Amino acid sequence: MRVVTAAEMRALDRRAVENFGIPGVVLMENAGRAVMEAVKRRCGSLYGKRADVYCGAGNNGGDGFVVARLLHLSGARVSVILIAARDALKGDARVHFHVLETLGIRIVEAPQGPENEASNAEIIIDALLGTGIQNALRSPYARAITRINGAGRPVISVDIPSGVNADTGETHGEAVRATETVTFGYPKLGHYLFPGAHCVGSLFVDRIGFDWDILSEDARIELVVLPGIPSISEGRAWGEDYVRRFADTRLLKPRPPNSNKGDFGHVVVVAGSAGMAGAPAMVARSAQRSGAGLVTVLSPKGVQPTIASKLDEQMTLPLPEEEGAVSLLAFDKIQEYANRATVLCVGPGLTTAEGATALVHRIIAEIEKPLVLDADGLNALAKNPTCAAKRKGNMRTPLILTPHPGEAARLLATSIQAVEADRIASVRELAKRYGAIVVLKGRYTVVADPEGRVRINSTGNPGMATGGMGDTLTGIVGALLSQDLAPARDITDEEAYRSAIADPLDVVALAVALHGFAGDLAAHSIGETGLLAGDVIDCLPAALRRLKGER
Repeated sequence: MRVVTAAEMRALDRRAVENFGIPGVVLMENAGRAVMEAVKRRCGSLYGKRADVYCGAGNNGGDGFVVARLLHLSGARVSVILIAARDALKGDARVHFHVLETLGIRIVEAPQGPENEASNAEIIIDALLGTGIQNALRSPYARAITRINGAGRPVISVDIPSGVNADTGETHGEAVRATETVTFGYPKLGHYLFPGAHCVGSLFVDRIGFDWDILSEDARIELVVLPGIPSISEGRAWGEDYVRRFADTRLLKPRPPNSNKGDFGHVVVVAGSAGMAGAPAMVARSAQRSGAGLVTVLSPKGVQPTIASKLDEQMTLPLPEEEGAVSLLAFDKIQEYANRATVLCVGPGLTTAEGATALVHRIIAEIEKPLVLDADGLNALAKNPTCAAKRKGNMRTPLILTPHPGEAARLLATSIQAVEADRIASVRELAKRYGAIVVLKGRYTVVADPEGRVRINSTGNPGMATGGMGDTLTGIVGALLSQDLAPARDITDEEAYRSAIADPLDVVALAVALHGFAGDLAAHSIGETGLLAGDVIDCLPAALRRLKGER
């Protein structure tokens, strides 16, 4: 599903009206009806129930006028609180407001903001401000938002919670804290960027009677949507299915009867140090549970027996070490073993010791294999960003970076606050600067490639905010890349090779979505509190089975 900026959605609206002759007043009517459906889902019978509809002077308010009329016709006792003078209404909004006047619906003009008395409404509709807000709110709107949030009632926001910037997720002052948000056409960036994302509640997308895809160019930003149970923390109603891209690829097709382990690739994990045996074990286990044919962990010889004791199906190999960590002494052995690998996963638990950092620099620059870099691998790259430029950087040897915001800040030589203030810009800059596919982790993880394409992940839940989840994701990314690339390894023609593999950006995005989906399954079973990375790893086969449409 495409995700758009406010300006992009306005342009699509305009083209729908101008190119296809759909009157704006009809789109507004359809938007109001979509919100009304959400009201019915939540409230059931509306007869005799009190509803407050807060409306501004723009098109968002016009959508609210439609909702107010439909509530009235359903027998609800409706009050429209207009945060403007009625003379300020124009265009399509004015048309729908006139209908309210003729029906005799109660309208409270409050251009200075509503009074402070308590509301007795059982449901509140927020149609104050749409996607056009950029700066701090004017006083009447701020007062209205305070009253809405203080009512203690379910709130349904129209398009986006009032006070949330649709492009950045910023909230200049207070924003409406919605129970549900109904948006139109496509989701907006602000639905998935914090702090605004925290205000959205359950998000529903309605096409409002039009096929917006016929107006759209190739999507630069897309939402990764998977079928299955909703997250415990967020209800969803999606019709689109990201998995369709992989319906005809080996990633989600049934395995041929004559398969062998080599068909699904060999993931080699370079990780671990004294006291850090868990990280490489989780990478290895998650890679195998995600379908990799073979997994081998290369780790310092002092910690290798401990890692081996945690693993049964995965192989381990000791590396030369210095004071409990790998160093340049291990490079030749890693390079030799990398010849057998389909994908290398490097970094978890390596430490930032000087020798380990120097080793990572050589691996990045000299080993021509697909490379997934995480944790201390990213810390090493941040100390010498130029080593990434030494890679050949072709489609056979993609570089994948998986930073959390702190690691991203180090890679960009900036602050965590700057990274989080504009996650889309940050992930695009990382991808461009390092010539890599970048996974910027967090709630609504975002993935980007050097061409500026972005995928926003919709799966996962707060229970996954525990240690080891990043290691688990690294293994999943390695496994899916390995399964996609292994069967094409002997193809020498570049065009034939490109046709034989899936889009690496989408493979990585699918891995991120699979990680969150397995976390959702685990949370559905045991709850969010106390959820562990091992629980997610155990749910990976079930998540893959669900994605394949199996039961």
